[in-house]
Amino acid sequence: MANEINGFGPRNLGQNSSVDSARSRTEAKGESQRASGDASASIREDDALTLSSGASEMQELGRSLAESAPFDQTKVDRIKDLISQGEYQVDSAKIAERLRQFENL
Repeated sequence: MANEINGFGPRNLGQNSSVDSARSRTEAKGESQRASGDASASIREDDALTLSSGASEMQELGRSLAESAPFDQTKVDRIKDLISQGEYQVDSAKIAERLRQFENL
């Protein structure tokens, strides 16, 4: 069973493990609620959050990807038409070159 990985399954916790763990979860939840209530009272106006440059770049990249289309539908339609008409030509040299470039990354 998955909960027995590394010897931390229910069999290794003792006689009252389910009662003790349920009690611990309840106590931890109460402490968490009290702590979050206390934290909101202690927030000051001069508190600030600063993102690293990497995090800022990732955030901006996420925004730009969300705004852009996932693919060029016009290009897809054009290629579909060429394939259905039997006119689509595969340039094997170009494909090989792109694969070589990809492998060299």
